[in-house]
Amino acid sequence: MKEWIKNFFQNFVKNLKTIIFALVIAVIVWFAISMQIFPDVTTHVSDIPVEVKATEYMTENALSVTNSYVDKITVQVTGKRYEVGNLTANDFTASADLSAVTAPGEYKVKVNVTPVKDNSCTVDDEGLSVKLKVEKTVSKTFSISDGSMKAVAEGVTATAGMKIDSVTAEPSTITLTGDSTAIDAVKSVEIRSVFAGETSESVSSKGQIVLLGSNGDIIENPDIKYDNESYTVNITLYKQKTLPLTVQFTNVPSNFDLSSLKYSIYPESLTVSSPDDSLDSQEKFEIGTIDLSQLTTKYLQKLTLPIALPEGYKNISGNTSAMVSFEDAENYTFLSYTVQKDNIRIINAPDNFDVDVLTNELSVNVTGPADEIAALASKDIYATVDLMGTTLTAGLKDVTAEFTLRGTKVRSWVTGEYKVSIQVTERAEDTAD
Repeated sequence: MKEWIKNFFQNFVKNLKTIIFALVIAVIVWFAISMQIFPDVTTHVSDIPVEVKATEYMTENALSVTNSYVDKITVQVTGKRYEVGNLTANDFTASADLSAVTAPGEYKVKVNVTPVKDNSCTVDDEGLSVKLKVEKTVSKTFSISDGSMKAVAEGVTATAGMKIDSVTAEPSTITLTGDSTAIDAVKSVEIRSVFAGETSESVSSKGQIVLLGSNGDIIENPDIKYDNESYTVNITLYKQKTLPLTVQFTNVPSNFDLSSLKYSIYPESLTVSSPDDSLDSQEKFEIGTIDLSQLTTKYLQKLTLPIALPEGYKNISGNTSAMVSFEDAENYTFLSYTVQKDNIRIINAPDNFDVDVLTNELSVNVTGPADEIAALASKDIYATVDLMGTTLTAGLKDVTAEFTLRGTKVRSWVTGEYKVSIQVTERAEDTAD
């Protein structure tokens, strides 16, 4: 038995070339016979993409096909075995026949399949069809200005001492195009900042387009096209600081005790922001100036001043005015006094003019604490007419007078504006003998 097996293998190895040659001949003969007996075979090619291209009529009438259709089909192909066996989806094109589409609605349209290259195969595309939904194509523009579009930077925070002043988008509009149902479902558009985190300076970030429905739900619809897909979200930071409010006084006589006017301001402080570093050195905010000569007992009870910020500043607190309230206002009163000509004086008159006071007496109102007003006499009130910087010409003039009261640390003042009549005479030039 062993000898037989040994002889078999020796003979097999010895005749190996003959055996292989015989097998090749057998395969060729089998293939030739198969081609004669079975010349054509039938197979199916799958996953052929269906092209859906709008007709000229559809384009002119703003009709479009939604993407909710079967976009790949399978076709039956008959042909020579050596041709059919190598065919794939890439060897065919499939197109939907939209010639019957004339209005919005649902359609079942024929699909025509053709080979990419000429061959002897037969394509059976009879009965191939796809169901389509056709809708009217519409466009709608959303804008920052009307509130239908907004820039959002929810994940961005400002460092201490800074405030996010504004979040804007560029461009400030977006136009959506698609079928009417899809576009009508979109109620607003957000351009969301891709950047998130803490920042100490203004940031420009790439913006992500997010479509929102009526309930705030996110809409993802490939049928909707954008006129622009590149947006920038600009996040502007401002310096922020809370400053105490103050006021200044003008037309204050040199001997007036300004500290006697006790007052409070509401609100006491204001939170503001600025686009630069000007707030770093600012420790208070002056809301206005109070003219002491116009401060009567009426305004001592309640004085309202508008709050106006420098250009570029932002009013975070939102207060547009401040109220100045004076303490012990109920203890202040006013009386009228007559200032005699002897208490009216002219200062800084030009050397080339003679100036004479024509007003013999002047009736003025004095406001102050009741006890000081009661002790005041007309002789204690002085009127001064300062002609410094005044252009004089000969004739009768009415000029404004300023007033002081006798004493030191006076707590009362003259309220109102008063004029003194003066006679201006030009001096004759000296002539030599």
